[in-house]
Amino acid sequence: MRKRWAARPVPCLNLKSTSELHGLPESLALMLARRGYSGKILEDFLNPDIHALSSWKNLGGIMEAAERIVRAVANSEKILVHGDFDADGITATVVVYRALHELGADISYYVPDRFIEGYGIGSSAVQFCAENGIDLLITVDCGITANEHINALNGINTDTVITDHHQAGDQLPFAKAIVNPALDGDVRHSALAGVGVAWMVMNGVYELMNADVSSLQELLQLVAIGTVTDVVDLIDDNRILVSEGLKVLRRKPLPGISALAKSASVDLKSSNSSHLAYYIGPRLNACGRVGHAKQAVALLLATDKSEAEELLAPVEENNRIRKQYERDVEKQVKGLTSELQDPRCIVLAGEGWHRGVVGIVASRLVSRFGVPVILISLEGDNGYGSARSIPGISIHSLLGRIQDKHMIMNSFGGHPMAAGLTIPGDNVQFLKEHMETLLSEQKWDEYLGSVLYLDGSLEEKDYSIETVRAMERLEPFGSGNSMPVWLARGAYAVQWRAVGKNRNHLSCDFKIGSSIFRSIGFNMVEKQSLFSVRVDLAFTLAIDTWRNDGSIQLMLKDIRRTGEQNS
Repeated sequence: MRKRWAARPVPCLNLKSTSELHGLPESLALMLARRGYSGKILEDFLNPDIHALSSWKNLGGIMEAAERIVRAVANSEKILVHGDFDADGITATVVVYRALHELGADISYYVPDRFIEGYGIGSSAVQFCAENGIDLLITVDCGITANEHINALNGINTDTVITDHHQAGDQLPFAKAIVNPALDGDVRHSALAGVGVAWMVMNGVYELMNADVSSLQELLQLVAIGTVTDVVDLIDDNRILVSEGLKVLRRKPLPGISALAKSASVDLKSSNSSHLAYYIGPRLNACGRVGHAKQAVALLLATDKSEAEELLAPVEENNRIRKQYERDVEKQVKGLTSELQDPRCIVLAGEGWHRGVVGIVASRLVSRFGVPVILISLEGDNGYGSARSIPGISIHSLLGRIQDKHMIMNSFGGHPMAAGLTIPGDNVQFLKEHMETLLSEQKWDEYLGSVLYLDGSLEEKDYSIETVRAMERLEPFGSGNSMPVWLARGAYAVQWRAVGKNRNHLSCDFKIGSSIFRSIGFNMVEKQSLFSVRVDLAFTLAIDTWRNDGSIQLMLKDIRRTGEQNS
């Protein structure tokens, strides 16, 4: 689908002082100014420091949570950490388990089966607590809507501490303590992933117990993985947590992470957020999607290299299967969307779609069409859906409005940008119609559509290794801090060819100004039809690791004829 190009919509600040204060190339300095970074804000952005992290005490409910956990550790109570089956929940489970195990706690973990138990605390978890005499259940990345089952836990004298970051329901559960930044107004904490919340709670526990926090610093590598993979904004506290976590990952990775990285051909010594997002995180997610998340938890809890290598095999097999399921669903969905023209939302359902991968495919449709997407796997009389949205449109709020008025879903929950739901198959068409009605409102127009945001142009001298190295100061990249996308007008294609196993990628040399630069455009081979005229390029700048000759290349995001306007 054709993308609309637009300048990134943020205020421009003082370029001159930005450039002089921090020694950045002028093009980068202007880009940062456009994003709203200047003065002390820019200095903090370029130098994320663990000492600038917000105090754990700022999180609502955290003191009560930490005190209850400390009491459980001191009294040798049986503690169970209840996680979720995605990478955020998996890493959060391991953070709490490792942190409390280090303190000598009687600790175990429980992660539900996606296909048998579903998301969050269920009756099986309550039964487990009853049969094993659990005194304290600590939830991570879940629990904020588990009113019924937390009441059941109260009935068997199992206390609950909830740590979560999802949207709450109309009534909060009757837990001993609830820590959820979605309930607070603190902006710096508001974007924390579930693993970030869990790590903050463990900081409170360690401080109250006067324990050595060095082991918590080592766990920041898990916080980095969970935070990046959960696609929360990498700003404020998240930027600090991920930056520090990457430092730990490069210096002293856990055996399980080393095994994952080796299998993915990732050099951890030079790893960045992209490696976490595209290689490490998906492998952890695959276990919860097609196998069982406890396989990933076990790998991250491995104590040595040999144990990690043994536990790696099922994780890698899950990842292989996950890829196949993705291809199957994506092929069917591609056919169903091939004739869509400027949709305002997409709601699709199909039998045989593996429910563990529909969220991944939904995310790709969001990227392609720039509209909210709900994909639903039909199994018998029920549908199991994953919803994804775009900035400015809360999919959780839309589903809430529909459910409040029509009560057509069995359950739903999640974030503004992502949600899960279960629905009777007969109600899918109603959901589609209600979504289309809500999004037909004119107020959504400014958010809908596939938009490629541009950060400006580079001077010819800035097409260099030095600029790429300077951009490394902007890491970690991700949601809320995307890699700069540059614009080059009037480029001339000198030579080009189709590359890749399926010949669907485009390798091209472009003349820009007086210089020629190599480029690669993934899944862009059809764009070569434009090369009879000059073209405008949207791209990111990177080192050419394929040739490994110290040169740069343009990573193409889009190509259009020079002078062509958005339509």
